[in-house]
Amino acid sequence: MSIPVLTILIFIVTVALVISGFYFLIYSPAEKRKLRQRIELAKADVSALSVMDSDNKLLRSEVLSRFPLVHRLLLSLPGIQNLQLFVQQSAANVTVGMLLTLSLILGWFVFLVALLFGIIIFLAAFFGLLAAAMPFIVIAIMRQRRFLRFEEQFPDAIDLLGRAVRAGHAFTTGLELIAKEMPAPLSEEFQRTYEQQNLGLPLRDAFENLMRRVPLTDVRIFVTALMIQRESGGNLAEILDNLSSVIRERFKLMRQIRVFTAQGRMSLYVLVSVPPAMGVMIYLFQREYIMRLFTDPLGIKFLITGIVLQVIGFFVIRKITQPKF
Repeated sequence: MSIPVLTILIFIVTVALVISGFYFLIYSPAEKRKLRQRIELAKADVSALSVMDSDNKLLRSEVLSRFPLVHRLLLSLPGIQNLQLFVQQSAANVTVGMLLTLSLILGWFVFLVALLFGIIIFLAAFFGLLAAAMPFIVIAIMRQRRFLRFEEQFPDAIDLLGRAVRAGHAFTTGLELIAKEMPAPLSEEFQRTYEQQNLGLPLRDAFENLMRRVPLTDVRIFVTALMIQRESGGNLAEILDNLSSVIRERFKLMRQIRVFTAQGRMSLYVLVSVPPAMGVMIYLFQREYIMRLFTDPLGIKFLITGIVLQVIGFFVIRKITQPKF
């Protein structure tokens, strides 16, 4: 790569790092100090603070960035709402704007470092894309782990709701009990559902929002059963008890399937990780031997074909080892 182009890239990354350092080291601490001062001033009115806090939680999740200009810019991008929902489902303490900024800076930094070490531009761009994808991979892992914890806690929450209804409490009171008594993340989601219906949103819409935030089969079954019971009537406590037992049996079946497909999943990890690892090792120890893949036109075709087949094989094996039911 020519020196002028490399100089421009280094300048762009330097500016981005300076802006990020200003935000994280100066602007963000100042905003936190202002927020603490406002909270101290509002401590005198505890009830007003409670209402304001629940309202702010509902509004804060809709903010894409703390900078109004960046927020308006992100709103115009296609698919940004899906990305926002993706971040919300992970419960990560980041905004969409911060996530995109971190991904961009990390990708550019790794790309430039790879170029400075003499790596060809094709591999440098590949490493940069991998680095840019790392924040999204971390968010995806946090999201998946949160959903797994939710699934494990969900039958106990249904049992608690059934006992509350059987004891004579209102259904919404049972939701509040789940929000107060159950651990996170289940308590967080039911707290938000309770706050939404408490602020005037119809119960059906609040539960539809719950299904949107937690797109699990168990949640869809739970909400569907509740909506049918509200329209046709019936013993709600008995319905909840049966639903809890069905979800537990389904969860047990899912665990058994994961045990039976463990060998297939291990084969997936090995088949996906071995070719890139071997390519890196050959590049480090026999660079001239592997460089023809990147310089010869036939080698480039072989490389692209291998990557495409690797991706196809990954999704095929993943589909086999993760059945949907």
